[in-house]
Amino acid sequence: MKKWTLLLAIATTFTASALADEPKADIGPAPSDAETKAIAELGKLGVDVRPVAASYNWQTILVRLGKEKPDAKIFTAIKDVVNTQELNLADVQLADADLAQIAGLKNLHVLHLEKSPITDAGLAHLKGLGNLTYLNIYGTAVTDAGLSQLSGLTNLKSLYVFETKVTDAGIAALKSALPKLNIVKGVSAEELAKVIAKVEEKKPDAAPAAPKPENKAAEAEIAEAQKKLDALNAEIAKRREARAKLKQGTPEYAAADKLVQDIKPDIAKATTTVETAKAKLK
Repeated sequence: MKKWTLLLAIATTFTASALADEPKADIGPAPSDAETKAIAELGKLGVDVRPVAASYNWQTILVRLGKEKPDAKIFTAIKDVVNTQELNLADVQLADADLAQIAGLKNLHVLHLEKSPITDAGLAHLKGLGNLTYLNIYGTAVTDAGLSQLSGLTNLKSLYVFETKVTDAGIAALKSALPKLNIVKGVSAEELAKVIAKVEEKKPDAAPAAPKPENKAAEAEIAEAQKKLDALNAEIAKRREARAKLKQGTPEYAAADKLVQDIKPDIAKATTTVETAKAKLK
């Protein structure tokens, strides 16, 4: 009996030691009174604020207002939610000055600004977001000058710039400063026109003729299909970023991984749709 008791004691000690060595999940600091008050205020203003996972103090904020101008109180409250790791302002009719209110969110990892009216002046307020890993400025008026404001964000891993005024030269300059950054440009209307022009050049010489109606339809179909594919690629990147924050083996990680896997068939289908549309060019 003493032998078994000794073995059990050794096993218990070993297990306790192993558990002690296992890194604990970073659930974030307890919210301050100011943060708790700000979260309650955002709820009253129709803004969705919730933990990134069960029992975590890190927060994700989703602002959905349609074409409505945001109440200034929203950004005043957001600046006090210092545990924010993800902020989604996609499609929000915000002004460049509104982004000054998020300049102090040092824990921010993911920021969605796609299809908002921001310009280069807005990106200047992001310089201090040193933990930012994902930024989406798709469909904005940002130019190369705005892109250069991001050169100090050394943790940035994913940047989406399709349908902006950013050029290849601006992208190359930022890549020089941040070699590990993945910049997704997508296919612009100008690039699509060049591809179509090359296809036209390869056709046998013939008497000048008016552009075929079916080509116009195919070009429009390609543009629409590519736009959907770009949006899906942006969404899966967002889901992967969310999954990366979670600990493997947990129910939250499994749920996040399912969201990543669920969208893959849509991306495959969208890719096929783009290729099929391109094949229709006469």
